[in-house]
Amino acid sequence: MSDSDASALDNVIFHGRNSVDEQNVDVLLEQYKLFVDTSERLVARRQIVNTFFLSVNALVLSALALIAKEATDSVLTIVGVLTVSVAAIVLCFAWKLLVRSYAQLNRGKFAVIHRLERELPAALFSAEWVALERGKNPRTYKPFTTTEAFVSYIFIVIYLIVFIVTLGWQICTYF
Repeated sequence: MSDSDASALDNVIFHGRNSVDEQNVDVLLEQYKLFVDTSERLVARRQIVNTFFLSVNALVLSALALIAKEATDSVLTIVGVLTVSVAAIVLCFAWKLLVRSYAQLNRGKFAVIHRLERELPAALFSAEWVALERGKNPRTYKPFTTTEAFVSYIFIVIYLIVFIVTLGWQICTYF
């Protein structure tokens, strides 16, 4: 975060003051707890979204297998597989965008949490981030966002392969 962004964040959090007054530390602690809770709920929503997309992709793969297995008409099979594959690929890109959006929201929440911790006796989330080398060493910390995005790309590749194989199989049986 740049110095101007940090200054803007301080200005919003503390209403133009540099920090919290001694008499408002308890209020700040309650706000901090509430904000940490919203961060945890964001992670839970993110997991629900991932579960949804994994389930939908499993259903789509099953549908593609059924279309390919029950194929009697080459043209209808190709059109069916193409239509379902394209729809699934669009769904995977939507999943990727949601993953990126959740990552951005999480980064914003932790910027606020880290700033609030500077006013509290212990900065546990900030310390955890330091222990994880601020995410700079992939052996110490690998962002979950990377894995989530990778899974969506795997499904895209699977859908492309299914379509190409189905197309090739239908062409071979046609001739």
